[in-house]
Amino acid sequence: MLVAIDASVDHRDALAAGALNGAKLLMLDPHQDAIRQVTQAVHRFAHKLQSLHIVTHGSSGSLHFSSGDLNLHNLPTYAAEIESWFRYRPLYPDSAVRVQSSTESFLSLYACSLASGEAGEAFLKKLQFLVGVSVHASKGKVGSTVLNGSWQLEIAYPFEHRARFPFTDDLLETYEAVL
Repeated sequence: MLVAIDASVDHRDALAAGALNGAKLLMLDPHQDAIRQVTQAVHRFAHKLQSLHIVTHGSSGSLHFSSGDLNLHNLPTYAAEIESWFRYRPLYPDSAVRVQSSTESFLSLYACSLASGEAGEAFLKKLQFLVGVSVHASKGKVGSTVLNGSWQLEIAYPFEHRARFPFTDDLLETYEAVL
């Protein structure tokens, strides 16, 4: 499990501290391209990567990273990198032997309203096509229930997959912001 947290996220240190034991953390540098940072981390841990969780701000069809947005317009620019996240991974560290990711692999996008509207649906379908695994996102606010948010990612493409939360129950209950 790899958890990438953008620099723009409120209380990101609390999110990092509340990550499940064994999760690999990537605190995104706001001065470097977010997708390239994620790609480098994925390749570093690819031999044991089952799930990727990206935490950042969002809106319909757009992930808002500190270093710039990822949306329908620039998704083709990052296609080769994104395709590499789950398609083929080394069987062992530094192995030339590559295997297809399992059907248990998934991508969770913790970002407000990402799946909302036609733009959200189109973005998730194109992203899912690139990664080749189930992609999870939300149509509404993600985060604190006090602020009308939820940690449930109710949208999944292409099929419903029981995604594991990357954070402890304590963090989910006490986090004080939305994404």
